[in-house]
Amino acid sequence: YLSINFSVQFQPWFKFMKLIEDTHESGLVDCDFTPCRDFQDMEFLIGSKRIRYVPNAGGNSVNSEVLSFELLGRCFGARLVKTEMEVSYFPQGGSITDYVTEIGGTVLGVSVTRAMKYFGDYTEEDAHHLLMKKLRGVNQSSRNTCESWTKQILHVWTTSAHVTDVITRVYDSDIPEDLKSNTLVLVSTAAESDFIFSNS
Repeated sequence: YLSINFSVQFQPWFKFMKLIEDTHESGLVDCDFTPCRDFQDMEFLIGSKRIRYVPNAGGNSVNSEVLSFELLGRCFGARLVKTEMEVSYFPQGGSITDYVTEIGGTVLGVSVTRAMKYFGDYTEEDAHHLLMKKLRGVNQSSRNTCESWTKQILHVWTTSAHVTDVITRVYDSDIPEDLKSNTLVLVSTAAESDFIFSNS
């Protein structure tokens, strides 16, 4: 996929759509994300603008959440249903998802995270910690949400192909099936996108 903002190499397109439509299956797919311009100069979809400018629960990962929806919107026609603070939970106080979207008639929660390491190589231990923590959070927010999604996407941005390989290897070999649940893990390699990984 090529837009004015970025290009995406997404070979497992059919696998991605199959996992979207199958509310029982889990799986991991990956893609390569290459920006064509700086974040500040991108022309965003309306949904991306809402995520960027509507108040959220805090944190420093707004750019990664904006580009997560931008990727899903441009490549798969995703429609933004609710932003982070518009999603209701009971009981409150647990893990929350970053936004709710609809792709091809399926309503999905989307949780966005970044796999990076400032010093040293990204290890299998790093990947295991990230995936266990984030998948637990996804499962908790799915249990507690008052919304109508049937599964979630865990969107992982990585800083290199090496990190993507480590994440994929650990997901395939070390993550329990019950923790994978029916979550679709989307791993996007963004080696030339420092603005995703810097604070915003």
